[in-house]
Amino acid sequence: MPDNHNLKELVSAVAARKAEFADLIVALAPDLSSQAILPTELALELSTALHDLEERATGHDPLYKLVNDHTAPALALNESGQVVALNVGAAQLFDMQSGDGLVALGISPEAFHQFKERLATAQGPTLLKAYRKGSDEHALPLILVGMYHQKLKTFVLNALQQHWPESIDLAFADVFGLSASERHILALLSRGCSSEEIAGERGSSVATVRQQIKSLLQKLGAKSQVQAATMAASAATAMDTVTTKGDLLSVHYDNYPMSIHELFREQRRIGWRRFGKPGGRPVLFLHGPSFGAGDFPDERRLAAQFGLDVIAVERAGYGRTEPSDKTEDPLESQCHDILAVLGSLSISKVTILSHEVALIPALALMQHSGIQINGVVSVSAAPPFKELEQINAMPAHQAIFIQAARHAPWLARLLIRLLILRMRKLGPEQWPKVIFEGVEPDEHVIRKNSLKQGVVAAYGFYVNQLGAGYLEDLRIMIQDWGHLLETPNLPLTLIHGSHNASTPLSHLNIFRGINPDIPIELVEGEGLTLAVSQTERIYETLATIAGANNLLAGAQ
Repeated sequence: MPDNHNLKELVSAVAARKAEFADLIVALAPDLSSQAILPTELALELSTALHDLEERATGHDPLYKLVNDHTAPALALNESGQVVALNVGAAQLFDMQSGDGLVALGISPEAFHQFKERLATAQGPTLLKAYRKGSDEHALPLILVGMYHQKLKTFVLNALQQHWPESIDLAFADVFGLSASERHILALLSRGCSSEEIAGERGSSVATVRQQIKSLLQKLGAKSQVQAATMAASAATAMDTVTTKGDLLSVHYDNYPMSIHELFREQRRIGWRRFGKPGGRPVLFLHGPSFGAGDFPDERRLAAQFGLDVIAVERAGYGRTEPSDKTEDPLESQCHDILAVLGSLSISKVTILSHEVALIPALALMQHSGIQINGVVSVSAAPPFKELEQINAMPAHQAIFIQAARHAPWLARLLIRLLILRMRKLGPEQWPKVIFEGVEPDEHVIRKNSLKQGVVAAYGFYVNQLGAGYLEDLRIMIQDWGHLLETPNLPLTLIHGSHNASTPLSHLNIFRGINPDIPIELVEGEGLTLAVSQTERIYETLATIAGANNLLAGAQ
């Protein structure tokens, strides 16, 4: 067993990036292959040290720096409208947390689309109106000034707090429908001018100005001139917090959007997303731990082109879906979450796409009545862990988590917290290094510029609950789930890369040993990242299965 003091120092050094994660693996490996694991007392000490380190690491997180550099309420949204970071002011103002969507801001998808269109056509900040939770239809909106951050593929919004630039002036015209005259009057109101003073400034009669002010108040949703003046003054003051013109958003930013939703099951929040072709052939997407849930633009594009209506349920501990109660079976809980989402949409028949460990809930779902499954397309799945050699064959920095979970849950939690800490230090663009560094061809694929937008978007999805989702995955992975594969005529297709280092080709024989009829499609030269490098092949397979079953149902 390693010396407790030295181990604690090593964990701190790894967290501070003064030592490599591989060094910690080497130190822990001997005990993880035996029963002599670390004492619980040390876990408490290490967890306390990690908590302090996590607090410091948050300050280095580029997304959090974007919003915490502002004194006014500020938040960052990804390109689908999901909150990926917010400062204390925004959390209090909107009563929201990271992972929430546009609904929590009272912003409609249409308004968000128009906001992005303005950013795509005119460089500079623009406006977006939001509403606090529980606001009635007569409530005064909160005005946010927004910019696009190209490097992080993120929208940064600041709550508006006495002149404004042309881009803000155009936003008042677009968002509120104000005419040039009304915008001029609004600017004068923000300086505290009376109706008489405005009339003198504009060379109009007082009666005309009062009528224009009345129209202006109606368009703004304001109940008084004071409210309108406050909104206008806020717009002017907020420009002091904007230190950059912002980046010009690509005109193709929103060709294939994704909507963000949630529901509650027994007081647990379940997040889900929808993309593709509304009303098309239903596909249930069960994501793995590595590539988000519809965060890569090619997924959304291909889903639309193949006519697939994709429902992506955020599995427990990822995105916004809260982990299951520790007394509840995690696999059953995930099945009930999925059925609750599909039930809310009155969807009773689906084709399933699963990534990696999500094959397990996909198979478990087949045991439930009330849902018909055309087929399951499983990408990069690992078979049940029947032999220790399977784990030892994996890259050490991936295997360590499974080894830890097999020995003690607290040790797995400790390692996952350290993993998230390293991800935050690496930031939204580089975080996949914790999974793929030194693993080819995956490392080469994930660095491609064409995947950058999805990588950045998936970052917030993964770290939002400090790795709780990965811990939930470990809970179901170490169970014996082989019996779920024994169903005769199982409608399952496995797609696997020939260079998958996590699950070498020889381990696929475990699938064949349990059920010889399971088809396995090998993709030469690909690794775990084939989920994002071979997206067209995957979605074409999905469309074929969904279409064939629809034709069969029609013939019957």
